[in-house]
Amino acid sequence: MTRKICVLGNSHIAALKGGWADGGAHDKFTPDFFGALSKGMASLAFIDGKIIPQDAEAAEFFCNISGKENGADPHDYDAFLLCGMGMNLSPIFNNYGGFGTPDAHHSNPDHFVSDTCLQDLLWDHIDHSMMMHCARLVRRITDAPVYLVWQAFFAENLFDIEWRAAQIGPILENNDQEYVVNQMRLVSDRLSTEGFQILHQPPETIAQGIMTKSEFSRGSVLFREGLDKPHRENDVFHMNSQYGVQCWQNWDI
Repeated sequence: MTRKICVLGNSHIAALKGGWADGGAHDKFTPDFFGALSKGMASLAFIDGKIIPQDAEAAEFFCNISGKENGADPHDYDAFLLCGMGMNLSPIFNNYGGFGTPDAHHSNPDHFVSDTCLQDLLWDHIDHSMMMHCARLVRRITDAPVYLVWQAFFAENLFDIEWRAAQIGPILENNDQEYVVNQMRLVSDRLSTEGFQILHQPPETIAQGIMTKSEFSRGSVLFREGLDKPHRENDVFHMNSQYGVQCWQNWDI
């Protein structure tokens, strides 16, 4: 019997949904895609035996996008995969240039803090994210494996956006990619102790250690039933279906 996977998330699910249809499909399992827009997944709850947002608008989208009228029945699935919803490195990127730490190559004598300071900042961001609200809800109601997916790095065409370039440029100049990746590793270790399994973006999609190759972002689409409405041209935050193909072909689930 084919295993069934429940995929939960926000707008980042579009890449996985499109990728499954565009060449990522295989016979190891069959995914059902559930999600909501904006902050809709923050209201996810377990109601009358089903996983579904409490917010009415989010619940309607959640059911329509999946084709499941009453939400997700956890007993129908052999594993759960959660994507997007704030599981990213924004606190590190936002604060790298403003602070120096012992482990980073970046030096800022006026704002020098411990490595633990930025590690705690990142953990607080993850700990209070929609991702962890949803992940802990699922973990409470099922013994099935729960996979958490780190959001893809920003696409490398971010250098076309001045403020994005100002964030990432100094990290590359200081060769501090490993510092950034280590912050991700520390969070992953903490999540593993909670019983979650962590998935990362495929190595072949990564550029310069902390960005995503532009080819995997161009042509990304909005998370809608038809997957036919493109993001704005300079969106470097969302990935396309070819990124999703790489994920399905690489992840060991």
